[in-house]
Amino acid sequence: MEYIILSGVFEALFLAFLLFFKKGKTLSDKLLSIIFLLYAINILLSYIEVYNRSHNFPFPLFINTSVPLIILHGPALWFYIKSQTEQNFHFRNIYFLHFIPFTLLLIDQFVEVFLLPDSEKITMVHNDLFRSFFTYKFFVILMAVSTIGYFVWSLILIKKYQMRIKTYFSQIKKIDLQWLKTLLIAALISYSLIYIMYIADILYQFTPPGLLHAISFSIGSVYILFLGFYGHRQGNLFSSFPVNLDLNNAIIEIKVEKPLLKEEEIFINDLFNFMKTNKPYLNSELTIAMLANDLNVTSEYLSGILNGQLNNNFFDFINHYRIEEFKIRCKDPINNKLTLMGIAYDSGFNSKATFNRVFKKATGLTPGNYKNQT
Repeated sequence: MEYIILSGVFEALFLAFLLFFKKGKTLSDKLLSIIFLLYAINILLSYIEVYNRSHNFPFPLFINTSVPLIILHGPALWFYIKSQTEQNFHFRNIYFLHFIPFTLLLIDQFVEVFLLPDSEKITMVHNDLFRSFFTYKFFVILMAVSTIGYFVWSLILIKKYQMRIKTYFSQIKKIDLQWLKTLLIAALISYSLIYIMYIADILYQFTPPGLLHAISFSIGSVYILFLGFYGHRQGNLFSSFPVNLDLNNAIIEIKVEKPLLKEEEIFINDLFNFMKTNKPYLNSELTIAMLANDLNVTSEYLSGILNGQLNNNFFDFINHYRIEEFKIRCKDPINNKLTLMGIAYDSGFNSKATFNRVFKKATGLTPGNYKNQT
């Protein structure tokens, strides 16, 4: 287990190094490199503590030094996700409040551990005397609530982001952060199990704290590997695309229909005619800004019409036309030699996963089943 933990140190340092020297790095890349540096330091200190326990404490100076950094895992990941999901993200003074739990835990460790003579620290850890400390129980619960809370909060940020980008893009496969959502869910389950074990140990003292410590950081080492693999490849939507719409204030909920104004009725008719005649949805990279420009209106106005009057976000509106185009092309004998995905690409889709998902949602059938019925 020591080797698993130690490998996590090298993984995190290597990933931090890659991101630090990445060309054209974004603020998200910088924040992710800080996360990996934090993990590297935290796991290294954890490795020393595991080594201490198994080798009669040759480095008493490092006893419990990894503990305060654990509570930074949640906020650090939250900052990274915030930078990925907020269009104009920048650090605000109020964000310093996120570091209050870390500050309190650091002060507690100084008073109860770091300032003690080496012999007392060794005795305390060797005999697990800290289990009886009220502050130990308090901060274990605080770390559990904080870490799990930040993970849940981060999942909410991603969900809202996924809804907002559907107001602007007709294809979202490469920018929907689904990889990060999946990783967060896995981390949430893992961390929850770890903290359940810690809290159960407080109540029943069923396992040595050193073993729990080693298990938790071993899991952390594996988690870093996946975060680094996907995170290094992930760009930042807002630095990669000119998004000509304030997505932070975009309409993401379908509004109750209101009586149409005369000018809105005229515009909607023009919109339908334009979609039928010009077929802009055949452009797989179509955005709401492109369509709005063709219609001589603002992105905000078009988004308001789609959500407020047509009960559709841009993503669903455009992909409805692509599905209908696919159905028409499926029935055309000229396309018999094409694969289903070939027809889908010609209809404006550029992702097999997106095509299959939206087609099944719209028709209740897979594309293959639909083709067999025609």
